Amino acid sequence: MSTQLGILQGAYEAFGRGDIDAVMNCIAEEVDWRVVGPASVPFGGARKSRKEVAEYFRLLSESDDVTEHEVREVIDAGDHFVVLGYVKATVRATGKPFETEWVHIITMKDGQVTRWLEFFDTAAREC
Repeated sequence: MSTQLGILQGAYEAFGRGDIDAVMNCIAEEVDWRVVGPASVPFGGARKSRKEVAEYFRLLSESDDVTEHEVREVIDAGDHFVVLGYVKATVRATGKPFETEWVHIITMKDGQVTRWLEFFDTAAREC
């Protein structure tokens, strides 16, 4: 297993435990962090700094109660990764449960995430 892959897997495990501080230790100061989707997704949009990524995690926690978050497959291409997974959550504002598969496209350099793109079925969250 590559060092980068080990760090990435550790970050996903930390997220699963709710240890956002450990996740943040893996984020570069300057980062391309994007959740692709409509403006109605409270934690969506682009972020460019570690501080802005911390805001992403705050907004995610405030808007959705994640009850299941599963990494199903990791495709390792050196410093580039594709992570396939599944999430089950409830939208706090409406009480509506949803579940969807997701895809993360990640680039790492020197043990830190420099690019993170998320794609998921945003319609499942809003219907």
